[in-house]
Order: sequence, then structure tokens, then C-alpha cells
Amino acid sequence: MTATKESLIRRSLRRFTLGSGPLKRRSDRFQVIGRFVVALSFLLAPLLAVAAATTTTVHLQAVAESEAAERSRTRAVLLEDAPARPRVSSDYGDHLSRTVPVRAAWPVADGTSREGTVLVPPRTPVGTAVPVWVNRQGNPTRAPLDRAGIPGSAAATGALALIGVPMAAWALYAFLCLALDAHRERRWAQDWAAVEPVWNSRLR
Repeated sequence: MTATKESLIRRSLRRFTLGSGPLKRRSDRFQVIGRFVVALSFLLAPLLAVAAATTTTVHLQAVAESEAAERSRTRAVLLEDAPARPRVSSDYGDHLSRTVPVRAAWPVADGTSREGTVLVPPRTPVGTAVPVWVNRQGNPTRAPLDRAGIPGSAAATGALALIGVPMAAWALYAFLCLALDAHRERRWAQDWAAVEPVWNSRLR
């Protein structure tokens, strides 16, 4: 390593640590600690992202397995004609609903049947068999978690950790700098208030 490179590294390190010596204030030391925390967050973010993605994958796989064991798919027979598509009011105006509730019957595990309400496309005729998911008690429920979506969810969680951790550390560092600057200005004003009368008396 040449002397020029060594000098450049020393100057960069000194600038990063805000110098040294008796003139270095306590607030400067707090700011240096904040800088090290920010640098550490960039180094740890990839590891945290991998850990978050792995944990999310394991959790979602367990949920998918549990829901797949608890739920089964059957066919419900409509007991009435589905009505026409109604208008649904929302904060964004009226729009047409894609499904409507209809009375239907479906078999359950004990060999009997159960009646309830299912959602089907409008104008579906009576007697139509539609697929539904039911739990062990025979009650309608949503489909089990789709395993195909697990990698995407895990990747999104990892990306959030990869980006969010350094950004959070940087935001905290920015607030720390604002607080330290305000503290320095107050101390400077106090010190100047104590020194100014002495200087004025010497200048007279």
C-alpha cells in the first residue's frame, strides 16, 4: 500500500470519526456511535433479510400444511336461482358485484348434508354444482394457502428487511444529528454569553 493510499484511508477514517483530541465533544462521540450503527445496519441487513425470508417460508409452509389437513373441497348444489348482479356502494362509487350469495347444500364427512350460503356468479341456475371448501365441521371456509405464493411472500419479507433496516437506522441517525446540533447551538450560546462580557471589557 502506497503512502498516498494510507494517507487517504487515515483522512477518511478521521473524517468518519469526526477527528480526535481534547477538542472532541461528547456530542461528537454520540454522533460517531450513530455513524457506526448506520454502517453496521448496512452490513447486517443482508443477513437479516435471509433470516426473515427463511422464517417466513417456514411459517407459511406450516400454515399451508395445517390448512390443507383441516380443509377439503366438495361440491355444493344450489337450492335456488342466483339473482342478477347487484350494485354495491363504496367510497369510490357504485360498482357491480362479481358474486352473489345463494342458498346451497353440500355433503359433509358423516354422510349427511348441510345447508348454507355460498357465493356464485350472478344468474347461476338452481341445481348447479359449484366447488366449495369446507372445514372438518363442514362449514364453508376459504381455500388453503397456496404454496405457489410462498416464495413471493418470503422474498417480499426479505426485501423489506434488506431495505427497511438501513433506512430505519439512517432516519434515526438523522434525528440524532438534529438533536445534537440543537444541543451544540445551545451550548455555544451559553458559552458565548459567558465569554462576551469579558471580551467586551478587554476591548474598552
